[in-house]
Amino acid sequence: MIAVPVIMLSSCSKDDEVSADYMGTWSAVVTVSESGNSIQCKDKFTFTQSGFSDLLQLRDPSTGKYIDYMKLNGSMTVSGNALNMKVTEIGVSTFDVTGYPTGSIVMYKEGSSVFTSLFSQTGQSQNVKSVYEVSGSKMTLKTDNNNDGDYTDDGETTVYTKE
Repeated sequence: MIAVPVIMLSSCSKDDEVSADYMGTWSAVVTVSESGNSIQCKDKFTFTQSGFSDLLQLRDPSTGKYIDYMKLNGSMTVSGNALNMKVTEIGVSTFDVTGYPTGSIVMYKEGSSVFTSLFSQTGQSQNVKSVYEVSGSKMTLKTDNNNDGDYTDDGETTVYTKE
């Protein structure tokens, strides 16, 4: 008789540990062209139950390795397939004497003057609403970056692969 309640309790705690399908680290590689120059970028999202981190890495053409360039950290709420994210920290790599990123990111918290300045330079909103869909090891993330009510503009839909 005692074994039945113990099994039921242990199975309940295992159910509580099931991760949502969006949780984990996801990455996408895109090529960005500007002024005739192209650079390969890796966008790495890590989602937890209540937060996120978004790391942008740039590919060094001479080594083929990715260098950490910019990072956002924040809190998040989830409702169905909607992710409501609020950026609470922003960071950018330091640069060497030749102007290349070192990969060492200095983070600035919400409320600091540097946070406000960096955010205004990026042109992004501190509050981001996205919808997602997971299929196997792929996650499609749609974000209305310009707040026009759709996801049809360049860069608003990205397919990530689970790492």
